[in-house]
Amino acid sequence: MGATWARYNAVVITRAIRELADRDWDAARESKDLYWGERIARLGPIEGLRIADELRRQVIAQDAAWPRAADRQQGVLSHIRLAELFRRAGTARRR
Repeated sequence: MGATWARYNAVVITRAIRELADRDWDAARESKDLYWGERIARLGPIEGLRIADELRRQVIAQDAAWPRAADRQQGVLSHIRLAELFRRAGTARRR
């Protein structure tokens, strides 16, 4: 079975990896952005919150300890940076 498995790996798995790497990732991102943007525009902000909650549930199902203290700290720091960017952007527009 060793030779058969090696041939399978060389043909099927290697081909699948190449196909994955060669995908048009920009087109995939644009398609997802369009889909979710239209969906949230149609169903309202509550749909965005529902989606976020489903993602949160998925992560917790995979890692029940999430979020850890370090994750929370990183989140706070990210929000602080974002708030600072918004503050500076608002100031730049008023000039």
